[in-house]
Amino acid sequence: MRLRKPFSRVLFLWNLYLIMAALTFVCLTSVIGNAEARYFPKRTLNGVVESNGEPLAGYKVDLYVSYVGDHPSWRKLGADRTDDNGQFVIRFRSPNRLPHGHESVLFVLAEDRPVMLANAIGKALSGDGGIVVNERTTVATGVAFAQFVKGRKILGNRYGMINAVRMAANMANPETGEVGEVLSMTPNGTETSTLPTFNSLGNIVASCVADSANCNTLFEKATPPGGSAPSTVLQALANMTKYPSNNTSNNISDLFQLADDNPVYTPALAEAPTSWLLFIKFTGGFYSDYDYTNLMSGPGNVAFDERGFAWINDNYLPTPELEVPSCAGLRLMKFYPWGESFPGSPYFGGGLSGAGFGITLDPQGDIWVGNFGFEAPACTELDDPEHKVPATHNSVSLFRPDGSPISGFDGFTKGKMWWPQGTVSDKKGNIWVANCGNDTVTLIPRGKPWRARNIPLPGGQGEAGNFTPSNPEIGDSPFLKPFAIAIDPKGLAWVKGNRADWDGQKGHPAGLVYRISPDGTVDTLPNPNGDDMEPILKWPMGIAGDSKGNMWVSNSDAVNVPCVTPLASQDGDGPSIVLYPSDGSSPSVYTGGGLTIPWGNAVDGNDTLWVFNFGRKPTDDVGESTTWNDTGVSHFCGADERKCPAGLKRGDAISPATGYVSDALDRVTGGGIDPSGNLWLMNNWKKTGPYGPVYDTNPGGNSFVIVPGAAKPIKTPLIGPPESFDKPWHLKGHGREDRDDRED
Repeated sequence: MRLRKPFSRVLFLWNLYLIMAALTFVCLTSVIGNAEARYFPKRTLNGVVESNGEPLAGYKVDLYVSYVGDHPSWRKLGADRTDDNGQFVIRFRSPNRLPHGHESVLFVLAEDRPVMLANAIGKALSGDGGIVVNERTTVATGVAFAQFVKGRKILGNRYGMINAVRMAANMANPETGEVGEVLSMTPNGTETSTLPTFNSLGNIVASCVADSANCNTLFEKATPPGGSAPSTVLQALANMTKYPSNNTSNNISDLFQLADDNPVYTPALAEAPTSWLLFIKFTGGFYSDYDYTNLMSGPGNVAFDERGFAWINDNYLPTPELEVPSCAGLRLMKFYPWGESFPGSPYFGGGLSGAGFGITLDPQGDIWVGNFGFEAPACTELDDPEHKVPATHNSVSLFRPDGSPISGFDGFTKGKMWWPQGTVSDKKGNIWVANCGNDTVTLIPRGKPWRARNIPLPGGQGEAGNFTPSNPEIGDSPFLKPFAIAIDPKGLAWVKGNRADWDGQKGHPAGLVYRISPDGTVDTLPNPNGDDMEPILKWPMGIAGDSKGNMWVSNSDAVNVPCVTPLASQDGDGPSIVLYPSDGSSPSVYTGGGLTIPWGNAVDGNDTLWVFNFGRKPTDDVGESTTWNDTGVSHFCGADERKCPAGLKRGDAISPATGYVSDALDRVTGGGIDPSGNLWLMNNWKKTGPYGPVYDTNPGGNSFVIVPGAAKPIKTPLIGPPESFDKPWHLKGHGREDRDDRED
């Protein structure tokens, strides 16, 4: 008995040791599991590398995974070499469980230096499947991932990378190598020049495949200003998207010649374009004709959620392209980041009534819409009872992320709103509303509508208390017409008035910019005189700030907003942009870059400015026979010249004198930039009229356009100043990325 007691103690200690060792193993396994990806058993990827349907033998084919998240990395999963039939088979293990906050995107690169072909296949295939790697899949990958191509690697932010997979599939089917369904069918296909441009890009790559000497020409002409020449075809394609300013007439002509010498993909361009950007059109379906069944009519502006899903408001109810009055729009729409309509969209209720330029997401992810109340007077005379309800002009609507309305049938009306336009949130959740109809701003503190209060702007009707339509004086045109709002890094709201004349009879200056603090304090920034002694602000429209608080204003010199009174088009011929520096120095005026009627604008992750044009002016000089090669996007160097293309300084035009034009564009008002670097452009009005005092015929466009990969990505939702995904080096883990970026 005495011998058993020490033995029991030893046995106990041994068992305790085994338990602790097991726990240690579990903990270590958990730690390792959180740091590295787990993998499925081996799987098979079959595919073929080809050019214009002809197999390419002897190509080295690599399968890579790009881990996207806080610390993106790039790793090889498997490799093979194509046989005489261009076929390859890669056995690999796809990631199962990834580090927290990470996901994976798969790419195939096929190389026979200097040629590189690519295919973005996204996540691991649902089963053993086959793909095609050819010029079309290469163009789709290079364009959709333009902002993420870094030499031989493709690295980027989580949602931007994931969403770009589906955008690439819009252009080329990764399984067949054929043109993607979205690009091949209406409203794209043969109806715009986008498909021919895409095929010409494919022909440029095909010329490189056919003759390696053509690769050298491609690399030379796709070299960014002041930068290094690309070493891969994929990088060259990305450069042609990221740096369209580098597409000088000589460069474009030389690149077009490569395409024209080897036109294996048709239809292709018959002449050199103004840029190689791709403008993909979306209507919500595979149609382009105007009808009551359209999804949208007059999309006004767009706001993105954290994942890059787009929310779009619109002005009118859809109608055929006939003599049908324009009635107030009653819907809010949601779209996937690749342009596909979201199930359950559009959403109704909440007091929606002819929304205009105002839409925003707050920090909780809820959607606010300003109800401007677009409609023609003839709308109330229709037999359809649904259309007899007059627009209200006095509310904002609020929706949950699932599309269900929070606001009631009349919307939220406190705060003396009247013809609201710009509607934005700041980082504290305060909602700011520009009341175009009564020269005031409504502040909804922390998004609590019952606390809404009105802030009159100096020099406007609001100072006299003329807030409601019952006041006789409200029938006159507002003095200031507050239109757009932007929030600076200090949380101040910059509000811009649209009217740019001086009302000598009443003595009210207009075209001013106001800076408002949440406590209601208003600073007025005067409209200074330019060199010709005229005010520099002339019928201004959009306003956007950069990451440092510099503010950019779109100066239309043409549009007197139809706010209370009808649209009164102006005859000005001096469109421009105006910079209000963050240091308080005098504003500066810049021109060029293809400006026609600048409306909305947006700042990208490089703090460069994109301006969206409403088309030709004067607005009544348009007919069915008009050649629409003059409606485009303008791009300007920002206030931080370190982020400008080499050789350019603040305010210089990056886009050519034509702008980046496309026949896919109608008259654009709002737009935005998503986490993939895609430009979204709202085709708010048709290219042709009507342009009378009363819009008895619905002018609303029925589409929007996405330009993949054109801009430096920003974090969404855009609440306050734009933020890029770049981090200072000292926040990146002190070289961890360099270790993670190894390929093998």
